Amino acid sequence: MMMIKEIRASYTVEAAGVMAVVFFVMMILINQAFHVHGETVGCFRVHEEVEWERHKALDMDEEEITRQGQGMRWSLELTAPIFRPEEALRMWSLLE
Repeated sequence: MMMIKEIRASYTVEAAGVMAVVFFVMMILINQAFHVHGETVGCFRVHEEVEWERHKALDMDEEEITRQGQGMRWSLELTAPIFRPEEALRMWSLLE
């Protein structure tokens, strides 16, 4: 006596529908993850550029550095003061 298991066709159709929804949701989540990654990397690059420029500027007459970055769904404008360690050292020497 041989036992043959058969699955009704309705189960396979339901499974195909569920898998289509699961794959669609996974596609949306991966797409959103790429956008978040792109925004994070872009903002980090703007921050890094501002930090390099504000510490490199020794003989500049500017008081602030402003940089902008823009991506697909984000934009960032960052302003930071020029790093002048000699001013802080002068203030400390006054206290002494």
